[in-house]
Amino acid sequence: MANLKKKLQRERQRRKKQLTPIATESWIDKDGLHCIGQGTPPSDEDYEQMTQDYQKSIRNSPMWDEWIKQFGKKKAEEMLKECVAKSG
Repeated sequence: MANLKKKLQRERQRRKKQLTPIATESWIDKDGLHCIGQGTPPSDEDYEQMTQDYQKSIRNSPMWDEWIKQFGKKKAEEMLKECVAKSG
């Protein structure tokens, strides 16, 4: 079981390095930020990791403090949960 977990972690790390897309086109609309890149599509695990990284960067930014001041901690947390990486 432990070997399988380590193998999966190594595979995720390998894929993460290999499959990092290079954005060739990006735009923002009512649905959020969109990017089109070369390479194979990210896996569900990749999207989960991107979401975690994105939310962490928001928490560590001045914007997070502004959200808390403007909306309160509870509403800021709800808004943060809406900041996700997803396909299409």
